[in-house]
Amino acid sequence: MKKRHLIFSILYLLSSLTNFCSAQQKKDEFKIGIFWPPVWKYTNDEQYKILSETHVDIVQNVSSTDLNTQEKNLRMLELAHKYGMKVYVSDPRVTGSDEDIKAMVETYRHHPATGGYYIRDEPDSAALGWAIKTYRTIAALDPEKVPHVNLFPDFALKNYEHGYVERWIEGVGKEHLKYLSFDIYPYKKNGRLEKSYYNNLDIIRRAGLKYDVKTSSYLQSFGIMNLYRRPTPGEMRLNVYSNLAYGIKNPVWFCYATPTGQGEQKFMNSVIDSLGQKTDLYEPFKALNFEMKQLGKTLIHLDAKQVYHSGDSLWMGTKQPPADFIWLPADSKSEVILSLYRDRRNGNQYVMAVNKSFSTARELTFRINKSVKKVARISAITGKAEKAPFHAREHTITETFLPGEGKLYLLR
Repeated sequence: MKKRHLIFSILYLLSSLTNFCSAQQKKDEFKIGIFWPPVWKYTNDEQYKILSETHVDIVQNVSSTDLNTQEKNLRMLELAHKYGMKVYVSDPRVTGSDEDIKAMVETYRHHPATGGYYIRDEPDSAALGWAIKTYRTIAALDPEKVPHVNLFPDFALKNYEHGYVERWIEGVGKEHLKYLSFDIYPYKKNGRLEKSYYNNLDIIRRAGLKYDVKTSSYLQSFGIMNLYRRPTPGEMRLNVYSNLAYGIKNPVWFCYATPTGQGEQKFMNSVIDSLGQKTDLYEPFKALNFEMKQLGKTLIHLDAKQVYHSGDSLWMGTKQPPADFIWLPADSKSEVILSLYRDRRNGNQYVMAVNKSFSTARELTFRINKSVKKVARISAITGKAEKAPFHAREHTITETFLPGEGKLYLLR
C-alpha cells in the first residue's frame, strides 16, 4: 500500500508540475486583441470566422457597444470559442455592488472562452480608486482572467507618470496586474503626428520594467472626422513596430468593426465597415498581425532595456543613441528607432531597428560593435532565427526596410 501511495504521490506531483509549466507557458504568450468587436447585428458565425483568420486572440467587449447583456456576451463567447479566441466580457454589473460583481464573474468564469472582464476605459484620477478596488475584487474572484482597465495618455492628466500610472500599479499590486494598458493614437488630422506619442510609449516601458509587469497598448486602425486621419498600411506598420520596439506585449487594435452612433465622433471605415464588409485595411491588418505573432514568440521573453532615435530632429521623450551604442546607423541622419532588448531567460541581447518613415522604403546600413561576433535575424514569417547579411570584417549590416518596418536581430 505504501508503494502504491508513493507512486500516486509521484504521479500527482508530476501532473502538478506539468500543469504549472503549462500555465507558465500560457501566461507568457504574445496576444493580439481588438477593441470594438462586430456589433450585435453581425455577431454571427460568418463574421467571427473572418475575424479568426486575422490572427487575433482577444475580442474586447466594451460598455459603449450594443453587446452588454448576458445573452449577447454568452453568444460572443460561443462564437469565439468555436474559432479559438477569447473574450473580455462587458457586463453592467461591473459597476454595481460586490455581490453584483460576484454574480457577474460567476456567470462567465467557467466558460472556456472567457479571457477577462471589462471594467473601465480611461478612468480619470477621480475614478482611479474605484477602478483599483474593482480590479482587485475581480482578481480575487477569478485569478486566471484579466480584469481590464485601460489608462489615459499623458496629455489628459497632470502628474501622469507618478500620480496616475504608478498610483494605478501600486494600488492594484504588481502581483495582480496582468497588463499595464494605455492608449495613444499618433495619426492626427491634416498629416500631423501626436507629439507625445513616443514619450508615452517610453513612460509605459519604464513603468513596466520598474514593476515587472507586461505592457499593453492600442494601435490605430480608425479615423475620426476632424480629429484623426485614417491610417495607410505604412502608418499601421510603423504604429506596430514602434510599439514592439518599446516592449509592448499585448497590442490591441482600435478599432476592428467601425463604430456608429457615437454622437459627434464620426468614424471612418476601419478594418470592417458598418455593414460588416471587409475594407482595404483588412489584408494589411491580417498581415501585420501574422508578423507580430511570429516575432512575438521571441519578443514575449524580451525586456526593452534601451530605446533610442536617430535623425536630425527628435520627438518629445526621445534621445540619440550614445556613440558607443552596440548598433548605430552608418548615416546618423537616418530616421530610425533602435531598441536593445535582453532575454529574461538567458541574458541574450537583441536589437530591433525600425524605419521611422511610414511612406518611404529605405536601404539602411548599421555599424555594429566589435563585441558582436554573429548576428541572426528573427524571421517575421517563421519566427525562427535565420542568417542575416552581416559583414563580419566590416562589422556592418545592410537591409531594405519597408515603410514603418522593423527587423529583430539576435546578437552573439
